[in-house]
Amino acid sequence: MKKKLDYFHNLGKSVLKSLEVPDGILASGEHIYSCIFGRDSLITALKLLRAYRSDPDLYYLELTKKILNGLAKLQGSEVNIESGEEPGKMIHEFRITGHERLTQSIPPWYQYPDGTMRNFDTVDATPLFLITTYRFYQRSGDHAFIAQIEENIKMALVWILEYGDKNGDGFINYQTPPERKSGGLLVHNWMDSSEAVFHEDEKLEIIFPIAPAEAQAYSYLALKLWAPYFSERDKKFSQKLIARADDLKKNFNKEFVLANRPEQFALAHSLDGKGNPLASMRSTAGHILWACLNPIDDGKTDCILEEKYVPALVRSLFDPDLFEENAGIRTLSKKSRSFDPLSYHNGSIWPHDNSIIAEGLENLGYVGGARNIRKAIFKAFDHFKTPIELFVYWNGEYREYKSPGGQIGCRNQAWSAAAMIADSLALKKPAK
Repeated sequence: MKKKLDYFHNLGKSVLKSLEVPDGILASGEHIYSCIFGRDSLITALKLLRAYRSDPDLYYLELTKKILNGLAKLQGSEVNIESGEEPGKMIHEFRITGHERLTQSIPPWYQYPDGTMRNFDTVDATPLFLITTYRFYQRSGDHAFIAQIEENIKMALVWILEYGDKNGDGFINYQTPPERKSGGLLVHNWMDSSEAVFHEDEKLEIIFPIAPAEAQAYSYLALKLWAPYFSERDKKFSQKLIARADDLKKNFNKEFVLANRPEQFALAHSLDGKGNPLASMRSTAGHILWACLNPIDDGKTDCILEEKYVPALVRSLFDPDLFEENAGIRTLSKKSRSFDPLSYHNGSIWPHDNSIIAEGLENLGYVGGARNIRKAIFKAFDHFKTPIELFVYWNGEYREYKSPGGQIGCRNQAWSAAAMIADSLALKKPAK
């Protein structure tokens, strides 16, 4: 087993090095995704920071710093509805060249005067930037770098405070401006396909903006991490961060928790613009357990989800309609009306997604559950022999994902490679 885990650890590192560029890391080796994506880069860095706890390889810190520095340079500085840019917002997608597929589409995606394509259609990259930056600071103690990008950090926090809530409902949400003439994304969280946003009740229409549960959790953690740092530098600003975090937690537990009974726990994965819950059980519920102050990193536990609900959420993640012991946690429960194991986000399995959930479980003391998820994903890695983007598992068989148009899922994906590294190290530890 150790020999096999060593193989995957080395494979993950080899793939990352092949994707590394001067300003960070490409999302994939596939030409169509061979560019910088903010969310992908940050999750890649977060998994490397986790790996660093078990394997203090300076390469993990060096690549993370490169990623953060590159993204800080691409941070939004003005309002541009055509690209989604806003002051302090982190980028979704950056292409210097090779963007014709998008900038010459109908409608064309916005191209800046310098010829680059910069798109900011992401609701979660900004809080993920803040979490990654803080975790890097914890691991590295690099005060000089944090001082260098302190203004970027503050701008990102201000974005959460001033731009994150599009309709005044108290949540971090997204909506592509209806007046935009350029192309872009309809869905701005990590499951960013339109198929992923629907009500189980077909009679209900989706109303934007959409507030994804994981974006609330990421933002809560970002605010809680950085408030103490600014308490000595800007006390009034620090108090604003704490107040916003407290409001977010109160509202989250009031609106997102739909049922809490011993036989049933239900959590909305999103709220629409009318406050109607999108009630399907999705893997993103597990991200809420990851986006917490936790004993391993912070010496205490504080999640956006009230502690009394955590055991029920953990149990729901291992429901056989969601968890496959030979493959991992699906993006969508088999109980959903839209479940399709062959789909992109409605029943497929993504390694990075599972890795985040496993880390969250481990952080909160659910070590056995974390190990079971990692073992399941490594069965898939062992089958595909590559850090694959996503895969299909049905009737006991693994299959590569193939879109209705014939596009195959990426076989060398940065965040999957980083997950492969972090989780191979975790599996080397003796089982408890």
